Formats: sequence, C-alpha cells, structure tokens
Amino acid sequence: MRHGDRVKKLGRKKEHRIALLRNLCRSLFILEKIRTTLPKAKEAKKMAEHLIEFAKRNDLAAHRRIYRQIQDHKLVKIICDEIGPRFSERHGGYTRIYRLGPRLGDGAEMAILELVEQSNPDTITMRRKLIERRHLVEAQTKKKAKKEKKPKEKKVKEKDTQAAAKKEKKEKKVSKKKVAKKKAKKIKQERKAKKKTKEKKGKKKRKK
Repeated sequence: MRHGDRVKKLGRKKEHRIALLRNLCRSLFILEKIRTTLPKAKEAKKMAEHLIEFAKRNDLAAHRRIYRQIQDHKLVKIICDEIGPRFSERHGGYTRIYRLGPRLGDGAEMAILELVEQSNPDTITMRRKLIERRHLVEAQTKKKAKKEKKPKEKKVKEKDTQAAAKKEKKEKKVSKKKVAKKKAKKIKQERKAKKKTKEKKGKKKRKK
C-alpha cells in the first residue's frame, strides 16, 4: 500500500529536504549538469521542470514564483532571460537523467541530471563566476575596508591607553615610595625622641 507516500522523504525532514532540492536546482541552473544520487535527481527534476515552465512566461509573476525557490535575483534573471526562451517550443521534458551505476563507498545508485539544451561552456563558466564568486568578492572587499579603517584607529587608541596606563603605574609607584619614605622618617624621629627622653631621665637619676 502507498498511503501517504506521495513525497519521497530522502531520509530528511521537510525543511532539510526542501533546502536540498533548492540547492540542487540552483546548481543545475548555474552549471546545467550535476551529479547526484538517483532519488535526489528524480525529485530535483520535478522542481526544475516546474520552474522552467514559469521561466517560459517571463513576466513579473513568474519571476516572483521562481524567486520563492531560488532566492537570487541575478540567477532568476538568467533563468527567465536565457534558459526559459531556449525551451519555448518544448512542452515538457526539459531535463534528462543518465544512470551511472552504484557508488563505491555505500553502493548508492548515482545519476547525472542535466538540461536537454545546454549553452556553451564559456557562458557557463562566466555565469558561475558571476554568481558563485560574487559573494566572495563582496566579503573580501568588506574585510579589506574594515582592515584599512579600523586598525589605525585601534593602534592610536591602544597607544594612548598604554601610555596612560604606564603613567598611572609610575604615579602610583612614586606615590607609594613617597608614603614609605615619610613613614620611615616618622619612625626614625620617634626613635630619636624616645632615646633623648631616656637619656634625660638617666642624667636626672645620676644627679640625685
């Protein structure tokens, strides 16, 4: 019996499964050919063909429906402007699956999922550089800007704070030394006063 078996769970919960299929479709639209396990390829094929149907319309509503699954504005534009018109004369069957046999490690059946009509490899590499490396370039530029701006301010502040701390330490040491000297002087004076008083008392006794 197949009660409640409409969706292949792929050994994952709903959120994890949806994220997996979205990532597979994203890499399929960027590279136009991916290698994965056969059950994953079959499920990703359904989602990819559904998105290509929307891309063939190439209107605002279609852009928004594709953006629900693939949240990248530049890739959505590429799908609607480049990939969608390529399949304008087709009515389904936008992708194909090639079986590769079992994997050596765990024996899982592998497959290649690809678009039926592919573009030139040069355009694919340019697309990959545009989309995949864009985030890296932005992150690197932000890091460089932070490194150029903040370290100078930090160094100045650190130097000022270190100098102020050194001054405070010196002042504390000087003040401690002064207090110790004053105490030593007082103790010497008290001792001298005690000696004088003892000497006076001894002289008085002798006279008597």
